[in-house]
Amino acid sequence: MKASLEQVQKTLNVVRILNEHDIPCCCVGVSALKFYGANRMRSTWEICVPADQVTAAENLFRSDDAFSVLPPKGFCPGSRIDTYSVFGTRESHHEFLIMPDYDVHLDCRSLDIVHSLRGLPYPSLKAFAQSCLDRRNQLELCDLIDGSNVSEEWGEENLDLNGVHDVDWVRTMQAKKGSCRRWWPTRPKEKRAVWQDFVRTKEQRLDDSRPPSRNVEYVMKDNSWQRKYEQHFQCACINTT
Repeated sequence: MKASLEQVQKTLNVVRILNEHDIPCCCVGVSALKFYGANRMRSTWEICVPADQVTAAENLFRSDDAFSVLPPKGFCPGSRIDTYSVFGTRESHHEFLIMPDYDVHLDCRSLDIVHSLRGLPYPSLKAFAQSCLDRRNQLELCDLIDGSNVSEEWGEENLDLNGVHDVDWVRTMQAKKGSCRRWWPTRPKEKRAVWQDFVRTKEQRLDDSRPPSRNVEYVMKDNSWQRKYEQHFQCACINTT
């Protein structure tokens, strides 16, 4: 717990430095998934800033003796994480990377930001879910749905589910310097179909580490056992960090 709070405080310091230099930012990736209840392990804080301010943000930490430059992260399919600058807070295990908001299909300057109880900035649930859909990052979307326990109806009311995911964005990411062209989701897929698939299979992914989202009882109907659902709760508790 102490180590976790220390990580939060050091990340708040990074955010403060960026804000003092008029660089909007928010925590994305694993940190955002954890904030919305996903059971993920985090080693590095992913902080996105406007794409045209990435260099300025990096220079702030390169020129500050309180931080050190760390080796880049390893290759990950369908991601550019190995191309981002990684920094560490000296005399600690805290590390973070700076990434362009474009790479997560967000716009930090107009983004709807929510803050944790300790003050860390995150994209709103609506904005983050839309980002996952538009990128067709199905792993993040799956974890976000399971963690936040949103319903199919919530998506219909809050998200743009029309059409296919942003294939143009995918191809732009593919073409960026240093990107591996394989494993990007270039095949168009209907966003509504993706959303429905993951929301409707949520029950199958629950295990004994999470409370059930519904009370389930079996009833006899037409000489066969069928499951009868009673909604248990709507939204999981949101992480305070």
